[in-house]
Amino acid sequence: MQATAKNAFRNLKQGGFTLIELMIVVAIIGVLASIAVPQYQNYVGRAQAAEAFTATAGIRTDIAVYYAENGSFLGYTSSGGSANFNQGSAGALDGQYIGEVSLNGTQNGAYSVEFDAGVHEGETIVFTPLINGSPAAVSDASSSAGGQISGWRCTGLNATYLPTACRE
Repeated sequence: MQATAKNAFRNLKQGGFTLIELMIVVAIIGVLASIAVPQYQNYVGRAQAAEAFTATAGIRTDIAVYYAENGSFLGYTSSGGSANFNQGSAGALDGQYIGEVSLNGTQNGAYSVEFDAGVHEGETIVFTPLINGSPAAVSDASSSAGGQISGWRCTGLNATYLPTACRE
């Protein structure tokens, strides 16, 4: 009888996890979560900024075509112009996280997108065309037709969130 009780006690002692082992597992999960959550927020922020870049691809194309044909950005001011694109069509763009899209009217082809939800809620990203690697300026608005936009510069958000296509 005594041997049977000893074996039963030994079987109970060897089964399951101890409290210290469970605490170690919980601590490891906590450390991993403290690393993963900020990285996930970074990923979400980049995806939302990329939505603004992708949703406004048509605007960038229209601006580039107009500049190539006319050598100016004058058709893209909020007061209108001879281009087939104006503030009304920019305002009609919508996305899950983007709100108002507005043409800046500074004669440099820039436009801005305001976020109305998500990580960047209340922030604005500005897209400015690059001509020969430099931001377009008012002086570029009077250049001869046939110029080409070489890329886009994005400003207004933390650099880690900017789409790779318009990072400096």
